[in-house]
Amino acid sequence: MVTISQKSTMASVVGASASVQAHQLGFASALALLSRFKQLMAAEGHVVDSRLMLSHGSYATEQLALGHTSTTEPLRLCAMRVFALLHA
Repeated sequence: MVTISQKSTMASVVGASASVQAHQLGFASALALLSRFKQLMAAEGHVVDSRLMLSHGSYATEQLALGHTSTTEPLRLCAMRVFALLHA
């Protein structure tokens, strides 16, 4: 079960674009973006732990930086969107 505090944490970590504030994003959209990030990372052989992405800022930053340095444009763009909201 997802608690209210987990929802707010999730919204503050991931988002659809840098221009969308976390509270406007919605929990389902945030989960969809995180799922897409995980999928794109997996395609390059990297495993991303969703729970760690939500609970450990340094882990999330490390994974997003790794995605940002990818040669795959969709992964780079996705990582940048998530990173922008994480640091907004």
